[in-house]
Amino acid sequence: MKLLAGILLLWLAGFAQAGSDPVILSVYGAIELDEGEYQRLDFTLSELQALPQAQIITAHPWSAQAQHYKGVDLTALLKLLFANRQINSLNLEGLNGFSMALEWSKISDFSPILAWQENEKLMSRRNKGPLWLMLPYDQAPKMQQANFLHYMVWQLRTIRVYSEPE
Repeated sequence: MKLLAGILLLWLAGFAQAGSDPVILSVYGAIELDEGEYQRLDFTLSELQALPQAQIITAHPWSAQAQHYKGVDLTALLKLLFANRQINSLNLEGLNGFSMALEWSKISDFSPILAWQENEKLMSRRNKGPLWLMLPYDQAPKMQQANFLHYMVWQLRTIRVYSEPE
């Protein structure tokens, strides 16, 4: 199954570079995928939509009521790309120049997603898209601290993963 997912991912990456869809996310790090090693992989929206998805319904300071988000299960994505490595930290960079470094262990238990859809609509750059690191903000008092708000980077474009062998 993992081998098939890796082959599909590489095939989709090659297809995207042929010019069909724009790249919306680049992941950097010591990526190991199907016996290959990479320093960077680029993803289009359609490639991200083909990966394991998850949903979060949450209220947060940027909306008056709870919103429904759908997106890539970030834990599953990192397991696919860094299967034999221990994830230590991430550096998230948005299109707007905002950058946030964080320890993976601070958010991993909250099942973060790379949201590409809000209330069944694709997220645009104007509406914090095309990707927004989403956490279930209102579901744990710990997340309602200022640093968790900063972790929720919108217009997410780049994830740099710092890891070490297991």
